[in-house]
Amino acid sequence: MTVGERVRRGPFREGEDILLISPKGEEHLVTLTAGKVFGTHKGNLPHDDLIGKEDGGRAWTAMGSEYRAFRPTYMQFIMNQKRHAQIIYPKDTGTILMWADVFPGATVIEAGIGWGALTIKLLEAVGPTGKVVSYEIREDFAESGAGTVRRYLGACENHEVKLRDIYLGIDEREVDRIVLDLPEPWQAVPHAREALAPGGIVLSYLPSTIQVKQLCDRYLEEGGFAEPETFEVILRPWHVKGSSVRPVQWMFSHSAFLVVTRKITATPAPEAR
Repeated sequence: MTVGERVRRGPFREGEDILLISPKGEEHLVTLTAGKVFGTHKGNLPHDDLIGKEDGGRAWTAMGSEYRAFRPTYMQFIMNQKRHAQIIYPKDTGTILMWADVFPGATVIEAGIGWGALTIKLLEAVGPTGKVVSYEIREDFAESGAGTVRRYLGACENHEVKLRDIYLGIDEREVDRIVLDLPEPWQAVPHAREALAPGGIVLSYLPSTIQVKQLCDRYLEEGGFAEPETFEVILRPWHVKGSSVRPVQWMFSHSAFLVVTRKITATPAPEAR
């Protein structure tokens, strides 16, 4: 069983998630449990050999295969999870936090929670004085998303999961930020306008151009929002080794479009002088 909170420093502890990296660079997320072994085709590696070791150290299987052990970064933790729901990839997560301007103390609504990957970073961004409310219509996603958050951050009193359809309304008022990962976010536009504080930001994560067009049209029809910005994030890794300096042969290209806008308020024009 995992400790349920991030350990940042010191020797590895029982119950902690660690990352084992094979000689071929394969990554394995393991929860350290006394008496258990990590099985490989080159012999077992006892967890007891890892508990108490320093972050970044080496360990060997019974047949002498060497593994490197690290505390996983957020990206390694998310990408090595066994999951049944699509996640928002780390390359988009940072941009979402910046463009939605999620700040300490903020109240953030998200829908849906999915596998909980973005929820973790939203909770870290709002801090203990803020709050994140996750709307989700699927009970299995709500449970798995909340479980991922607990596994990474431990118990979070400022995280609430609501098993309900955000298309039918948002309970909260004076909300600072809304982040939508939904197939039809335009159905939530009037509710977002009611829920947001003046100047509040709503950001949507959308895979297709058809969805983007429909959402932007809805903002225009509904009124009460500034003209939305739309963009995507493309990440191109580079290979740098010896005299070989070139882009790698694959890249994180399109995952989704981000559509961002702000709530505006009706302000009477000044009378002519």
